[in-house]
Amino acid sequence: MRFINQVIEQLNGMSEKEKEDWIISQARLTEEKSQQDFLMSLSGEKKIMYMPSRQDIEAFCERVEKGFIYLEYVARYYEFDDDGRYMDEWQVWYNDPAGVMPFLNKIFKGCHDLLILNENKTVADILDRVCRLEFRVEEAEESEDFDYEGAFTIEDAIREGKMSVDIQSVGTDWVTSVVRLTDRWDGRELAKILVSLFEQPVCRTINPSVLCKEVIPEDLFPQMLDILDAEIMNEEIMFSKMFPDDADSMEKELFEKKLKKKQEMAADIRANCLAAGHETMPQ
Repeated sequence: MRFINQVIEQLNGMSEKEKEDWIISQARLTEEKSQQDFLMSLSGEKKIMYMPSRQDIEAFCERVEKGFIYLEYVARYYEFDDDGRYMDEWQVWYNDPAGVMPFLNKIFKGCHDLLILNENKTVADILDRVCRLEFRVEEAEESEDFDYEGAFTIEDAIREGKMSVDIQSVGTDWVTSVVRLTDRWDGRELAKILVSLFEQPVCRTINPSVLCKEVIPEDLFPQMLDILDAEIMNEEIMFSKMFPDDADSMEKELFEKKLKKKQEMAADIRANCLAAGHETMPQ
């Protein structure tokens, strides 16, 4: 805050001509590839210069959904490593033929900066669009095997090291942007939305206590806990009916994972949120 105050003080002491000269000097130092971003920032069309525009983000999402942008699966068998030591193992990785991961990096980093500027609705809308994307996976020509089912998610991309952003930061930015828009929903509806968000793959490593520093409705955490307790009870009953024996299956594993996340969220609220002393909004 001190820095912002210093900037305001400096601007108050400058003439309009001095401000104009400074802007023009920065424009002259801008590389050609960034000049359009500079102009869009100057006009207010862009808040973050390096971040893709909303139009470019939407066009990208549509191309992913239509399958024009995809990832390649590569599996190769290695008997020996580069130093001649015996390995006898398969290695798997994913190619990014369209080179879109740096683009996604800019989106997520830009959203984080937009949160600092309190552009909460913009962040919520962008992350809700991008974080739900699923990439088509194709076998690469050089692959010696292909064993992949389903789609490749943003969570997968971050986990595989395809991006430099941290998945916890992305998830936290998403739920934070939504909770700052409390005037859009009543308390119960907001609680339902947040419970659903925390179950999204990119939010899998975070829990509701990340919101304890936010200004929130007083009854938000109790409402979330009430929803979770009801869902947990229903799903525990459903689990015992669907899987009466000890046999393992993919369906059982996915059900257990979903139930465990709900239980973690409920435990986190009880332990860290109900008496955390966080700032609340007046009723």
